[in-house]
Amino acid sequence: MKKRNRVTLALASALAATTLLSACGGNNGGTASPSPAASGASSSPAASKEKVTLKMAIWDVNNDFLTYLDEKVKEYSSVAPNVTVELETFKSDGDYLQAMKVRATGNELPDVMGLKPNWLYDFREQLIPLDGEAYLAQNQYADKFAIDGNTYAVPMMAFPELVYYRPSIFQELNLQVPTTWPQFLDLLQNIKDNSKYIPYAMGGKDAWPNYPFNEFLPQLVSGAESYLSDMAKDDSPFAEGKPFFQSYKQIEELYALDVMGPDPLGIGWDQATDLFSSKQAAVIAAGLWFAPTYEAKVGSIDDLAAFPMPYRLDESEPLKLMMFTDHFYGITSGSDRQEEAKQFLNWFFSPDVYQTYIDAQKLVSTFEGVESNVPFLKAFYADNQNETFSYIPGDAEYTRITNAIQLDVKAIGQDMMAGKKVEDILPALNDKWAKAKASK
Repeated sequence: MKKRNRVTLALASALAATTLLSACGGNNGGTASPSPAASGASSSPAASKEKVTLKMAIWDVNNDFLTYLDEKVKEYSSVAPNVTVELETFKSDGDYLQAMKVRATGNELPDVMGLKPNWLYDFREQLIPLDGEAYLAQNQYADKFAIDGNTYAVPMMAFPELVYYRPSIFQELNLQVPTTWPQFLDLLQNIKDNSKYIPYAMGGKDAWPNYPFNEFLPQLVSGAESYLSDMAKDDSPFAEGKPFFQSYKQIEELYALDVMGPDPLGIGWDQATDLFSSKQAAVIAAGLWFAPTYEAKVGSIDDLAAFPMPYRLDESEPLKLMMFTDHFYGITSGSDRQEEAKQFLNWFFSPDVYQTYIDAQKLVSTFEGVESNVPFLKAFYADNQNETFSYIPGDAEYTRITNAIQLDVKAIGQDMMAGKKVEDILPALNDKWAKAKASK
């Protein structure tokens, strides 16, 4: 990693060069003063001296983080007094996505838009390329998500996907951390047999909490980061013997054990986390982002530990750790304040500002020169040396087909929890897939 002062100097130099080119006739013929991220000046960027309001939208399940972010973006007015940034927040990514899709049809998207990696293809026509912006050189993940050679949004964080457990319960019941799928099922069955604790806390009413299984397991089982794009080349990706079918049979075994409490489809995520945090449930799966939520509820992480999702069938196979990159920020093509939005992102991605962001999120930094300070993650890595496996969304063709058949793996997960069998679900999906694939 580079030292922060070197990154700041590089960023400042690049932004200063951009300003010089603008003064010589670039940047749509306008004249711009140095970016606040580069100069540290408190004066307004010269993209516009009139009063400007930038609208920004994001989601997060962590209320404390949303409060922090709202306060943080307001600080920009001290750097650019003519610019006010208004942040709109959503608690659910599903609600956020639905709102943004509706607004996109009316050209009413915010100026600065948050995205998940698998939404980039859906919104690429509504985003401007960010290529050439100085901060891209420092982002360690952005190029993985380029579309046709263009970067449309920059990821702000990354995190491993984990299975959390309460060590005190494991010690009390003499349980061992599982490293294979059969061991994982046996573990949950043993907790159920004891009858003191709910083995697994699943907020199935919200649908999305089943994503560690119904969304991620097929990709992990496949062993290929390109799996989703590879599916688009297959006429029957859900057929028996293929990764999707195999992983869904594993998930079916899990749901059939009835280890998720008396009513896993009747409670949402907040209730599920309450069960785990109050030590009524022993296990829950989520990204690293859950650890701060747990700590806020309980007051410490003394009785919290985690292990990688043990998706493999036996120990002869490698066990990889799913790494997810999230909270991408881009500028919308319909914004009439694109220059001001660019200046804002230059400030937002500057090392000093970004450091406070990643510290608040307690997740993995995506920028060189900015270190994450997450004691829980350091403890996890000390015990787990697994190779990381990056979640990479499907390409344009995958997106086209899945949109055409309205593939919703989380809704399928709810159906499976309700007792619907894989053999009754996947053949119909294959038929829909093949027809959509052929209907270019």
